[in-house]
Amino acid sequence: MSAPSRRSQRQRVEESSRRLAEAAIELIAEKGYSNTTAQEIGIRAGYSRAMVRERFGSKEALLEAVLRDYEGRVDVPQEPETSGLQRVLAPILALRDFASEDPRLLRAVLSLNFEALHDRDVLRHRIQSWLSQLEEGIRRAVTDGQEDGSVSTSWAADEVASEMIAAGIGYAYGWVLDPDAVDFDRVLTRWHERVRARLTQQ
Repeated sequence: MSAPSRRSQRQRVEESSRRLAEAAIELIAEKGYSNTTAQEIGIRAGYSRAMVRERFGSKEALLEAVLRDYEGRVDVPQEPETSGLQRVLAPILALRDFASEDPRLLRAVLSLNFEALHDRDVLRHRIQSWLSQLEEGIRRAVTDGQEDGSVSTSWAADEVASEMIAAGIGYAYGWVLDPDAVDFDRVLTRWHERVRARLTQQ
């Protein structure tokens, strides 16, 4: 009889965390990272002023949790049994799955990433660091793919990685700007197919 209550408690925690995350992202988009307080986030989410500190400890810890979850879902996998090509393509598929499973949260997190353009404090450096990490992961995957034979040696790993980052940012921006006009699933599926065809072309 205790299992349902535990699930209910877990669901409540997940729901409150989600609402706090969305409230934080909305406020940061409106006011900027530095001008958003933990108290405002709690109130916007429909909770007490102290909710962020009770649940996460600080505004910074809340945003770190949001970004860490997002980044973990779309990062380049490190499993040794996967080919280099599979690892190159994995972030595209992960982004597509994320958009299908939770489009509202993904758009919110992407909006937060774009907000970093206007923020010269912690947020901007945090996003820059992760994009550099993702680009390096793609570069290594291309190199590994060329060594294991899954990626053509015709392509420079640095160029592939930088172009994928730029393309991903562009597609994401278009979707966030007008989600009703962009079939994001189709866009990402076709992008995946183009990259795969390009990297396997001898």
